[in-house]
Amino acid sequence: LWSVTKSFLSASVGIALEKGLIDDIDNKVIDYFPEYAFDGMDARYSDITVGNLLAMRMGIDREQNNLITVVTTDNWLRETFRLPLLYDPGTKFSYNSLQSLLLSAIITKTSGMSARQFAEKYLTGPMGIEIYDWGSDPQGNTIGGYDLYLTPREMAALGYLYLNGGAIDGKQIVSQEWINLSWQKTNQNDGSWGVLTEYNYGYHWWIGKMQGCDLFIAWGMGGQFIFCVPEHDLIVVVSSNADISWDNDQEYPVLELVSDYILTSLQP
Repeated sequence: LWSVTKSFLSASVGIALEKGLIDDIDNKVIDYFPEYAFDGMDARYSDITVGNLLAMRMGIDREQNNLITVVTTDNWLRETFRLPLLYDPGTKFSYNSLQSLLLSAIITKTSGMSARQFAEKYLTGPMGIEIYDWGSDPQGNTIGGYDLYLTPREMAALGYLYLNGGAIDGKQIVSQEWINLSWQKTNQNDGSWGVLTEYNYGYHWWIGKMQGCDLFIAWGMGGQFIFCVPEHDLIVVVSSNADISWDNDQEYPVLELVSDYILTSLQP
C-alpha cells in the first residue's frame, strides 16, 4: 500500500493517545527528538505539534520535492529535521510522508515498540488481520506513510472499524472520539478532484463528497482506496496498479467508477 497506510497509522496514534502514551496532540514534536536539535535550527521547529503532523501542516515542502532525497540517506529523521520550513507550522497544508514517519517514531519513543509492533498488538491484531510487511528506515522506525502490505479484504476491515464506531466483535479498538476528530476538516477551503467534490483533509484521512454523499477516504497513490460512506453503511475498497509515478492520473477513473456505478446505483 502507498498512503492508505497513513490511515492505519492514524488509528495507531489514536490508540496511543487513548492509552496516555501521547498525552496531547498539542505536544511539541521536537520534545520527542532532542537529539536532532542543532545550533542554527529554525526556531519554528519548536512550534510543530503532533496535530500539525496529522494534518500535514508541519511546514515543509511537499514530498515530490524532498522525499527521495531524504530516504536515500542513512538517517531519515535527522534529515527531516534539517528540511527548510517553507511555512509557519500549522498554517498551510503540504502533503509529505515524512510527517507520518515522525508520527511513527513518536509511537516508538513513547511505547518502546516499533509502529508495526504497536499496530499488531493494539490495532490489526484485535481487528483479526495480519500485517504481511511494513518497511522501516535505517534506524528501525516503521515507515509510517507507506509500504504497508495487506490484502483488499484486510483494507476493508479498517473501513468497517471506523463505520462501526471503532469496535469489532464488541471489542473497542479505536475510540469514537478519535474517529470523529480524524474525520473533521483541517483545511479552510474545500477542493475538487474530478468527480470528488468538497475534498479536504482530516487526521491522515481524506474527506469529500460524491453523488451528494459524505465520504471518508484512506487514499493511496495511483488509485488505492478505502471509501467509507456512512449514509449507506458502505465500504468500497479499490486496489490498483501500485507501480506508477506521482504524475499518473489513474485515480480519476477509479473515482468515476465509484461515483457513476456504485453510488449512483444506491440513489433512490
